[in-house]
Amino acid sequence: SMVGANPTPVAWGETPSAIKQGVADALDPSVGALYVFGFKDILSHVTFTQAVPDSQVYSMNLEWFNSLPPDVQEGIEFAGEITTQQNLAKVPAARAYAMAELTKSGVAFHSLTDDQLAEWQDAGGYQRSEWDEFKVDLAGSMETFSALEEAAGTMGRYYVHDA
Repeated sequence: SMVGANPTPVAWGETPSAIKQGVADALDPSVGALYVFGFKDILSHVTFTQAVPDSQVYSMNLEWFNSLPPDVQEGIEFAGEITTQQNLAKVPAARAYAMAELTKSGVAFHSLTDDQLAEWQDAGGYQRSEWDEFKVDLAGSMETFSALEEAAGTMGRYYVHDA
């Protein structure tokens, strides 16, 4: 609502019909999801706002992991590192393929100019106080959120291009 929208939760399985019927006129998943879940014949435009639409998360029970011998723990951590690198290596090609297929169906892609992006961020960005309650709920405290914010702004060894 900060950016002028009227957000309405729609079950993912009902999203195509909601778009077709005009109940919803925008959504915010990744480009790959738009292609994989059949939105190529439904959407006309995709605008990139530098949001992070999805991520890969690998999890396991910490108590179980800690009960394992150190060499097994090391093997699991190594396998996780390899899996992460292999996954990230495939993202650009998968994203480009999804965009090419959506483009063939007439979907137009738009990237915001620096001025447009600044306007978008000013209107609804995480720096706004309206997000503070969510920051505390998700991070536990504003201090922890600030540490996560700093980490997010620090270039690490992993990188995926976002158009």
